[in-house]
Amino acid sequence: IINKKPYEKLDKVILKGFSQGTLGGYLTFESKRVLRLGAENEDWKLIWAAKLLNASGTSIKDNAANNQNFWYKWHINIGFNRLEFETKNKFKVNYKIMPVALVYNTLAFTQAKFNFDTSIKTGELIFESNDYRLYETGTRGVTFPGTIILRNNEKNYNLITHEIIHIYHSNDFSILNSYYVKPVEKIEKKYHFINKINNYIYYDFHYLPLRMLYNYETNTATKYFDNYLEHEAGYFSNTLR
Repeated sequence: IINKKPYEKLDKVILKGFSQGTLGGYLTFESKRVLRLGAENEDWKLIWAAKLLNASGTSIKDNAANNQNFWYKWHINIGFNRLEFETKNKFKVNYKIMPVALVYNTLAFTQAKFNFDTSIKTGELIFESNDYRLYETGTRGVTFPGTIILRNNEKNYNLITHEIIHIYHSNDFSILNSYYVKPVEKIEKKYHFINKINNYIYYDFHYLPLRMLYNYETNTATKYFDNYLEHEAGYFSNTLR
């Protein structure tokens, strides 16, 4: 509704958004189930299949939130890198940088060891660290925007898929970026150089509400897995205790 065109009828926009959102939501749900199968079978092919399925579902939901047909634009994220595939008029591939994820990826590259092998197998940027804070807090893995950091020698399938679910959580929240579509379009019309910059940047503002929800869940939880986001990550990675 937020991105409804003036000439469009409200009921049709609602029906379109609801139907496409339902389809996209179902695909992202199934991606988490496939990811769990990947952990159970220790199969990297299933983990990649889950990533592609999640990217498809997220793309459909984003198109719905932006009031576009579900096939208009597809995307897949790897760390701070975003590949977009447009199919509206002529097929086109766009590469964009996600600035928030870029900051965290840069910090990870300077403070941890990049694990090339596991990153290739999962499609996520994964690092290893022996930082004392991981040991003091008993943390085996932690996820930041576009970045997964594992404690040294903690590379089992269940742990990795637990952290990947947190990456999927950020994808779930990307629909909230639809709120700034119209404001950005107004700025682009006024300042043409902004338009050129936006051709190469995807503003990943959705990490802020996700972090706010995570902090709320943590502060109101009695036990670790009372946090809904941790509970879901545990459920789909067989780490739920």
